[in-house]
Amino acid sequence: MKRLRGEKGSALVMVMFMMLILTLLGVAVLSAAVGGARRTLTRENDIQSLQLTQKTLDESVAYIAANLEGQQVKADRLKTTLDSVVAGIPAKQPDSDGGVKTDLALASGRLVDASVSADFKATDPIKGNSSYTVTLVAEADVNGVKRTMQQKVRVSLYPDFLNYAFGSEEDLILNGSPYIKGNIYAGRSLRVSNMANYAYNGNSGLRQASLFPKMAEREDKSPPLAFVQSLDQFILSENNYPARSVNRGAAGEALSGELIKANVLKGLGIDLSQVRIRKNEQFIQINVDRSFREKLAGALKVDESALPQAAGLNDYLNGYDGALKMPEKPVEPVQPEPPSSDATQEELDQYDKEYGQYKKDLAQYEQDYLDYQAALTKLSDTLSAMNGTVVFNGNLNVDGKWLRDLIQTGKSTKAGGYDTAWLVVNGDLTVANTVDDSELRLYSNILVTGSVNLASRINVDSTLFALGGTTIQDATITGAADGGGSDKEIVLISKGSILLNRVDAFKPNNEARTLRGFFYTDATAELYGVGSNFDLRGGFFAKGNLTVNAVVGDSVEAPSRQHIVFDDQTGTKTSRFKVNYNDEVFEHQGLALPRVDRVSVKAEKIELAPASAD
Repeated sequence: MKRLRGEKGSALVMVMFMMLILTLLGVAVLSAAVGGARRTLTRENDIQSLQLTQKTLDESVAYIAANLEGQQVKADRLKTTLDSVVAGIPAKQPDSDGGVKTDLALASGRLVDASVSADFKATDPIKGNSSYTVTLVAEADVNGVKRTMQQKVRVSLYPDFLNYAFGSEEDLILNGSPYIKGNIYAGRSLRVSNMANYAYNGNSGLRQASLFPKMAEREDKSPPLAFVQSLDQFILSENNYPARSVNRGAAGEALSGELIKANVLKGLGIDLSQVRIRKNEQFIQINVDRSFREKLAGALKVDESALPQAAGLNDYLNGYDGALKMPEKPVEPVQPEPPSSDATQEELDQYDKEYGQYKKDLAQYEQDYLDYQAALTKLSDTLSAMNGTVVFNGNLNVDGKWLRDLIQTGKSTKAGGYDTAWLVVNGDLTVANTVDDSELRLYSNILVTGSVNLASRINVDSTLFALGGTTIQDATITGAADGGGSDKEIVLISKGSILLNRVDAFKPNNEARTLRGFFYTDATAELYGVGSNFDLRGGFFAKGNLTVNAVVGDSVEAPSRQHIVFDDQTGTKTSRFKVNYNDEVFEHQGLALPRVDRVSVKAEKIELAPASAD
């Protein structure tokens, strides 16, 4: 009984203890619920502030584009015009009517900064600067949650072809499996197929089923975009079946959004949102003849109106005072045949006379040859260290023997390549090492009135215009170091066609040679990554149709030499034609690039704004 009396009151303690536990649990659950609600609200505010910031930037970019893109502005007025447009951006105005409108009571978005900076460290003394970057910084506040983002917009007077990995002002035709890191443009129709065409040893019309083209994001994670005239002009063909637009069925009826999305994913490996409509009226073209004459006028420091049209430039440059040319190689005299054993005295006397003259001619030849070698050395030294514009009349051959380099002093070190000095070749230019496998150097801006031939290993930092055609055969084109951890390139603009031929033919896919450059032709172009193996760091653009054929994996010549034998065409293999767009070309080549008088506006990706110094 005593033991039971000692337990009196224990039930009350137990009840109170359980009530305490339940109270604590209730408070914890309530706190978690309240905290979760607060976090949800904060997250909603954060998302809304992000969207409002992006909207502010989008409207600001749209305002700049609406007031500048496609407008005719001279380079010396571009900065003034741009400053005026930036000052008038509605989202930048501090009054109550400014900023981005929103239905949220405690929300606001505005542009807090819009700075304009020149892209290059110097200005062309004649034309002014042709490229500026507008840095937009926007801020949004939703219920006390702030978000600050920035976006850069390049406003330039450069032609549009420099903005694309592949493009054509007419039809862009992608057959098989080219691998594309960057944007593409089709000025008429975009045609994709999984069948690569090729010709071999005189046999044309050969085909190989492969994968579809694949577009992928670049190293900066920017999504690749396909610019087309309309979805009706985006044509898809699979396994030789009749081609049809991605938004039309076999009977021509409009497809559902999901089917259109599936067709775009199949044809290019991208989402439908990455297909953009850009009418060809907005495309800013390059006029090669006009650009050539503009650069020549600046190089020679004459008024462009003083230059003849392209057909008369050869004669004009032939009469240019101070032009260089190849020294004339002396002809070695031929030793006279000795007389026969039964020669007459008259014949002996004639031989003695001819031999005496030969000895005199030989002595003169030896002196002339020494003078010729000295002239070659002097010419080589001049072309390897050009301090200004140099005009060369005749065909120029950089062969690794007497001449290894074409270098303008400071070209590979000056930021932007803004020097107005050019090498003018009034003839054909050939760069091909015939001595060994060492690199030749091309660090010069070059104008060529004839054709261009590139082969062997070449290290480049150059903008080159050619009024003729261009052949690139078995060439490795690498870029000079820019001092900032990247490599430069060649921008080759050809009035005639460009032939890329037998680049690493039949080599394993992991041994592709590098072609670092941007190539433009006023003609049509056909590129083959079938037997050849391309690794293009830059872009290729044609005024006419551009056709790209590619397969994946290795390829070898068939024993019959009538066709090519290919690896299995599976997704685990890499393409034999890879292109990776490089937007550093604007900084590297600067004002040597061709310019136009219509403004191009290119917005870059939106990023978090850096923290302020204070």
